[in-house]
Amino acid sequence: MEKNIMDDQLFLDAMISEFQIEDLNVLYAQIRKDGKVTGEYKRTPNKTRLNLFSVSKSVVSCGAGIAIDEGLISKDEYICDEFKEYVPKNASENLLGIKVENLLTMTSGLKTSLFFADNSERYTVKDWIAHFFNAEFDAKAGEKFLYSNFNTYILSCMIERRAGVNLLNYMRDRFFEPLGVGNPDWTLCPKGHVHAANGLYFNIDELGNFGQMLLDNGKFNGIQLVPEEYLKEAVKKQVESVPILGLDNPEEKNGYGYQFWMTHIPDTYLCYGNYGQFCLVMPKKNTVISIQSFESNASHMRDILLEFAEDI
Repeated sequence: MEKNIMDDQLFLDAMISEFQIEDLNVLYAQIRKDGKVTGEYKRTPNKTRLNLFSVSKSVVSCGAGIAIDEGLISKDEYICDEFKEYVPKNASENLLGIKVENLLTMTSGLKTSLFFADNSERYTVKDWIAHFFNAEFDAKAGEKFLYSNFNTYILSCMIERRAGVNLLNYMRDRFFEPLGVGNPDWTLCPKGHVHAANGLYFNIDELGNFGQMLLDNGKFNGIQLVPEEYLKEAVKKQVESVPILGLDNPEEKNGYGYQFWMTHIPDTYLCYGNYGQFCLVMPKKNTVISIQSFESNASHMRDILLEFAEDI
């Protein structure tokens, strides 16, 4: 076992060295194998919580799995039935046809992605639910993949309406606390709903716990946090995917699950957030690799991660 730990630390050191050679700014990294931390890197003595950006989406998916299991929502129900006051009088058939599963798979039919965390509209639009329901939907639900924060956000708001508390508080005792994420932090939209698609804060140990829970089919410390059957579906390819924002990133063409990215490595999936937030889960190798960064060239960092992960 000691040799494996040393091997993984050497592996991580080599990957960090490659990041540095490429001038990529990594802050924290961790490898877990067979349920144990076998490699670590940190730029600061304290493992501070950082914004997970779109890794938050994968956490929302876990919340959706819990809500489905508890009967609060169903993958097959139409979202307009819950948000009737937001549905325009002249609503298109495309909008009326959106189901919960379409939110999970980024196939709601939106014409554009609307805005992301750092777009100017994020600071000026006050009612994000209304912004979504008044957007243009140029495709039938399920016909095309278009990555949008709003799919995740609306899903979170739907769970909130059914649960009577926002997603953070819904998941607090069901998920976060038993996962070892005490007093969790999640930013809110102007109306007080959880940001959902972004804005959840973990430190590297908490991100590693999340990856370990995924690796163990929804279980952590002997407690089933996310239904196993849901998670099996969530982390496998559900739809064909296209690169975010139309950029030429082949790695983003491997398919998408329920808020999880597939990779070119067989039976391996990725939680992927802006500025270099990653949780790579490799069930066949019983391994999780977690990274937190602040790097604008996140796609290059991801490609290096996956290149190294092929040989772990």
